[in-house]
Amino acid sequence: MPTNSGVIDLIERACSATPYCVCGSHTVPAWRDGIVWLDCATLVQPPAGRIQRLINSLAPHVHEPIVDLGENAVAA
Repeated sequence: MPTNSGVIDLIERACSATPYCVCGSHTVPAWRDGIVWLDCATLVQPPAGRIQRLINSLAPHVHEPIVDLGENAVAA
């Protein structure tokens, strides 16, 4: 299991390498089920408008694992 500073470094590097999704929205780290993902912001917080949600559903989005902390990891 990586150290806390190592995990932070991995997250910062991933965010710096891919600051924007192909759809134009920014990317954000998201923790789910023991894995830290680099996700398009529209996957984390979908837009309110119906037309924008439809357009976003058709566009490809960033959804890449950054680091696997294991199933027993707990979000701080």
